[in-house]
Amino acid sequence: MKKFLVLLVLLAFAMGLYAQGESEGDDVLHIGVATANFDDKWMSYMHDGFKAAAEELGVKITMVDGKNDTAVQVGQIDTLITMGVDAIVIVPVDQAAMEPLLNEADKAGIPMVAVNRAPAEPLLSRLATYVGSDSLYAGTVEMEAVVELLGGVGDVVVMWGGLGHEAQVYRTQGNHDVADNFPGINIVRENTASWQRSLGLELMENWIQAGFNIDAVVANNDEMAIGAIMALEQVGMLDEVIVAGVDATPDALQFMEEGKLDVTVFQDAYGQGYGGIKAAIMAANGEELPKVWDIPYELVLPETLDKYKAMWGL
Repeated sequence: MKKFLVLLVLLAFAMGLYAQGESEGDDVLHIGVATANFDDKWMSYMHDGFKAAAEELGVKITMVDGKNDTAVQVGQIDTLITMGVDAIVIVPVDQAAMEPLLNEADKAGIPMVAVNRAPAEPLLSRLATYVGSDSLYAGTVEMEAVVELLGGVGDVVVMWGGLGHEAQVYRTQGNHDVADNFPGINIVRENTASWQRSLGLELMENWIQAGFNIDAVVANNDEMAIGAIMALEQVGMLDEVIVAGVDATPDALQFMEEGKLDVTVFQDAYGQGYGGIKAAIMAANGEELPKVWDIPYELVLPETLDKYKAMWGL
C-alpha cells in the first residue's frame, strides 16, 4: 500500500500538479481540477480564479496540467478518481472526447463540472453544470462593432482559433451571421492561427504578401489579433485596418490604449475559474445547478477601456 501511495504521488508530480487547501486529515471538500494547459496565458487567469475560490471558500484543490493531450488528461482523471476527490472540474483538452471521462466519474459517483469548453449534447446534460461564456454572442458583438466602424462596407479577414474548439466554431459563426446581413461586407479570407500570437503574425504576413485588400481583421482571440497588429505595423498598414479580438486580456488592453486594437470582447477568465470551483462545491453537496452557468461576455471599445483596466488592476 505504501509503495502504491508513493507511486501515486510521483505520478501526480510528473503530470504537473498543483495542490492547495487544508491537509488530508481535515474534514473539507477535495476538488480535483483537470486543466487543459498550464502554459496558456489566458487560462492562467482562470487558474488564478480556481485558486482564489479554493482559498476563500475553504476547500482543497488538486490541479493537474493536461498539456493539451487528451491521453494525458484521461490518465489524470483516473488519478483524481483514485484519490477520492468529492468533485471534478475539467477544462477539457477535447470536449468531443469527454464521454469516457464522464463514464468513469459516473461510476465513481463523482460529479463533474466543465469550464470554458462545453461538450455537445448529450454529454452537456450529463455534467453537473457547464461554467462558461456564450461564444456565439462574443463573435456576434465583435463583428457588429467592426461593421459599424467600417460603415457597413469593407473586406474582412477572419482568424480562427484551434479548429473544432467550441469558441472557434461559435465565435466564427457569430462573425458570419452578422456579415451575412450586410451586402457590403465581404469575408475575403479565413484560416486558423490556433490562438497564437506568433501564428497570427505569420498568417497576416501571408495575406499581406498575397496582395488581398484588407479593411479589417476579425480574430477569434486577442493573441491572434495582436499578431496581426504586429504584421500590419511592419508594413505601415495598421492605420488603414481595423483589428478586433476577443478576451480583453491585459496585453490586449495595452494595445487598445496605444490605439492599435479597435475592438475586443471581455471574457472573464478569473470569473470562470472562480465559478467552476463554486459550482463544484454545490455539486458535491448535492445542490441543484443550472445546466449552464453563464459568465457574460462584454464588448470593450476604447471609450470603455478604463473600466476593464481597473478590473485587471492595470
